[in-house]
Amino acid sequence: MFPKKNRITKTGFDELLKKGQVFHSPYFSLRCLKKNDTVPKFAFVVSKKVAKNAVDRNVLRRRGYSALREIGILKEKNKWIGFSVAFFFKKEAKNLGFKETEKGIEELLRKVS
Repeated sequence: MFPKKNRITKTGFDELLKKGQVFHSPYFSLRCLKKNDTVPKFAFVVSKKVAKNAVDRNVLRRRGYSALREIGILKEKNKWIGFSVAFFFKKEAKNLGFKETEKGIEELLRKVS
């Protein structure tokens, strides 16, 4: 989990879903919205269609946050300042290991920038 200042709020999430630009990969979908915030904000969404058990959904979500930390996304603050980014896991991502998850997220972030 990221610090609270780096997480998307409920109202911010609603705005992101309505106005955000969408990017796709085989394992993830990404919605991105440039705002006038002072810090980057991120979220991971795992639906019940992807993983039935809450434990499995939380594992995938934690794996996503860890992958972002490994990539060093918060250290590149100048590049991502003001962006709200939400990752949506697809069914195919359920069987990925940590390194594959990290690689998939990194490729998707390259599409955005």
